[in-house]
Amino acid sequence: MRFYDALQLDPAVLKDRIKKASDGRERLWFMTALLVRDVLLVAFAIVFILFLTLVFGQENSSMAVIIFCILLSIRFVSFGYKAKHSVINLAAVFGILTVSPVYAQHLGPLAGFAVHFISLSLILVITCEYPEMGNGGLYLFGYVFLAGNPVEGSALAGRAMMALVGFGLCGAILFFRHRKKHKNVSFLHVVGRMRIYDPKCQWQLRLALGLSLLFLLNRALNLNRFMWAGFACSSLLSSYPVNLRGRLAERAGGIVLGSLLFAAVYRHIPESFLFMVGPAAGLCLGICSSYFAKTVLNCFGALLMAAGTYGLSAAVSVRIVNNLLGIAFGLLFFKVYEKAVRAVCALLERLKKREADSMQRENQGPAGEAG
Repeated sequence: MRFYDALQLDPAVLKDRIKKASDGRERLWFMTALLVRDVLLVAFAIVFILFLTLVFGQENSSMAVIIFCILLSIRFVSFGYKAKHSVINLAAVFGILTVSPVYAQHLGPLAGFAVHFISLSLILVITCEYPEMGNGGLYLFGYVFLAGNPVEGSALAGRAMMALVGFGLCGAILFFRHRKKHKNVSFLHVVGRMRIYDPKCQWQLRLALGLSLLFLLNRALNLNRFMWAGFACSSLLSSYPVNLRGRLAERAGGIVLGSLLFAAVYRHIPESFLFMVGPAAGLCLGICSSYFAKTVLNCFGALLMAAGTYGLSAAVSVRIVNNLLGIAFGLLFFKVYEKAVRAVCALLERLKKREADSMQRENQGPAGEAG
């Protein structure tokens, strides 16, 4: 294996190679690959996001983050159908991410709910032919993140231009990396074989409906940093196959521990060194493979920005409360949704049986008369 090829591997794979190395030299080689990969990734993230932010405005840094995340993912994960159709649909996804989160906030609660539900459903249908590959969590993270950082006027125009640039980069990578895959599967074929009771379709419907209802709930609550509740709910509902109990424990525990650790670090390092917290957390994040550890480390970057706005104590409190609210809502919604689906299925089964019994009686009637 070339060193370049090792740099393309996931941290979990590199850690496994380190553990299974036959000797110290091989172990050192894979450890070096893991660390170099980590440093290059953080450096590229800083340069890429900073460049787009300088060009298109600080208020659009959230879109720069989303483009960076899509750029990293799309090199390895396709949409599961023809590359040409995927590129066209990627343009639609970028359009939805640019317009819908902002547009929905200018509508009434029910109209906004409808826009969110339709937009999230389209994103999930377009990107999640294979939900286990993680596209659902990625693109819905982008939607919630942009909804939490709305812009208007010239800033919205700048966001649209940035989205166009992002589509150009990501679309080119999507086409050239995956053009030889799924040649015989069209997007119409994907849509045509959707069935409402199929586990994948139920997952898509549950996820889109759950997040849309959470957006609707926020119209009444008007939470500060609502997107943190959205991230928590999305992370709970987007796992496929569903791992509700494990994801819930890791998210809740990671948020509480990460927030408290950040508070301790924030209080004990000089203010002049605070700018290093984000990159340091990013470097640690790059060598983590567990969801719990990633949740802990994600608190540092999020709280570093929020602490400057709300103060440390308020930021930590909001982070914990909003995440727990999002988790609680996601859990409650999942239970209610599953119960409702079972009730509907039972009702349809009874109606089907009643219809079958009725037809049987009708068939027996003429037979009895003939006898």
